[in-house]
Amino acid sequence: MNKSLRRNNSGNMVETVCGCIILVIVALFLVDVAAIVICQTQNDALAKHCARAAANKDDYTQANAAKQKVVDEFNASNGGSKICVSNGATLDPGYFNNAQAYVQSTVTCNFPVPIPFGPSSMQFRADAIEPVVAIMPP
Repeated sequence: MNKSLRRNNSGNMVETVCGCIILVIVALFLVDVAAIVICQTQNDALAKHCARAAANKDDYTQANAAKQKVVDEFNASNGGSKICVSNGATLDPGYFNNAQAYVQSTVTCNFPVPIPFGPSSMQFRADAIEPVVAIMPP
């Protein structure tokens, strides 16, 4: 009777090891998901800041320079981080001539823990429109 009440310790060890392996895989997946969420949020903010900077200028050339300055500051502020890298932003001249600054920005998210035999990065695109406020009537 005493033998039947004893538990098999090697079975518990196998269970624990398998459980830990699964927990590590889930934790590493969550790190990638967090990086994706952060990159998408940063890309939305980048598009909004670029559109706002461009909307404060009264001609397309100045607006494009202001937009590029925001993109350069974004890249400089990410300095040591290679997780979220800006591919640039474009300012649409057609919208600008109609008193709107339309900016489309693209960011590449490099996964901190790449999926084996899967993608190691993902691109995000964001749009933002702001009314041009710097054009004064003649």
